[in-house]
Amino acid sequence: MSEYEDDYAHVSCGRDELLEGLFSTPAVSAVLGDRGRLRAMLDFEVALAAAEAGTGLIPQEAADLICQTARPEAFDRAILAQAAGRAGNLAIPFVTAFTKQVAEKDRAASGYVHLGATSQDVIDTATILQLRESVSLILKDVRRLETRLAAIIIDHSGTILPGRTWLQHAVPTTLGLKAAGWLTNIAASRKALSAALESASVLQFGGAAGTLASLQGRGLAVGALMAERLKLRLPALPWHSIRSDLVRCGTSLGLLCGALGKLARDASLMMQTEIGELLPPGGKGRGGSSTMPHKRNPVGCAIALSAAVQAPGLVSTLLSAMVQEHERGLGGWHAEWQTLPSLVRLAAASASQMADMIETMEIHSDAMRRDCDLTHGVVMAEAVAMALAPSLGKQAAHEILEQASHDALSRNETLGNVITRDPRVTALLAPQEIAELLKPENYLGNAREFCARALECWQKGN
Repeated sequence: MSEYEDDYAHVSCGRDELLEGLFSTPAVSAVLGDRGRLRAMLDFEVALAAAEAGTGLIPQEAADLICQTARPEAFDRAILAQAAGRAGNLAIPFVTAFTKQVAEKDRAASGYVHLGATSQDVIDTATILQLRESVSLILKDVRRLETRLAAIIIDHSGTILPGRTWLQHAVPTTLGLKAAGWLTNIAASRKALSAALESASVLQFGGAAGTLASLQGRGLAVGALMAERLKLRLPALPWHSIRSDLVRCGTSLGLLCGALGKLARDASLMMQTEIGELLPPGGKGRGGSSTMPHKRNPVGCAIALSAAVQAPGLVSTLLSAMVQEHERGLGGWHAEWQTLPSLVRLAAASASQMADMIETMEIHSDAMRRDCDLTHGVVMAEAVAMALAPSLGKQAAHEILEQASHDALSRNETLGNVITRDPRVTALLAPQEIAELLKPENYLGNAREFCARALECWQKGN
């Protein structure tokens, strides 16, 4: 026996539990874990039995006993895991074990367990139930994040910092406008995920090959009662090998990870020591180093960026798995079982970490304003060029300011000093006009209006 074999029996297959604190949240892990999966599968079986009793297919006493017997803790998870490997899916040993549990109370009633359903019915419906619950938890964290971003837009619509293109200073912008971009992107992803979840929140119930032939013509009535009990919609027909709605949820989770990753990338760059415009949350055990006592690492950004890196591959797997054979697929269906929960866990971790970080990070407006002056005022070169363009022409004005910017940086002096010595500039602009053109607050364009529009759009969307 391996030295690890005994320990292995107590570990859930396919999950790195030590890493779940990084790449999931406790609440979502509980929903997607073994107990949560068994609970959802039992919910299907109880709903099935109740619906079949309601249509006269099985005795009410049998349905009641099936309901009373449905306890996740009654299953030996290690035995189920081993049997699933031999059976090809979890539902087969699950139904066998559950039937045995019912039989211990009433052998006749056990004959009605899982009547007319197939393995995919219970697994797919359980997946939808788990997805609905876990995504609702994710959406709560996303809304918490959005609320804080909205507050930043309101408080900092005029807080100036350098706009950056290709990672270099461009022209001034505001923290409020940056936050407006983050909010708009994340809110759009949240809405897409909500819509995808709504589309996917349907019952899977088709029997062996999607006809429900074993239910004596009462399949639709049974399905309707099941859907009502489980608070799912009854689809037009079973979707055993039609995976579009489920995959849409996966792609929406991937989009959310990407939107959160965009925020994480920007924030982490602004948190660099040399920049210091934002500071990540600190405190004992948070963002520290195993060797450097002074470290204050942007942990939330790291998790969100990791999720954004992993999500596209998982989404690609789901898209590839859509090509499933005939009435029931071989392999493609199986590929979803770890892939979709992995996406859910990553999105949950990313949303939670980013909400926590944005709520508790430090905003240093003075550092933002200071950074505008790091390049000796050349971030205002466009403003001066635009003022000269009506008289000199756009290209000529651009060339004058291009050379002036180069001279200011190479000589370590301000752009203002350089251009006030240039007769081509002073012939057209008075000293006070030049001074006003060099103020970042005078060259923000429609930044405030964009902030207001983003807030209005977000508020209407809520």
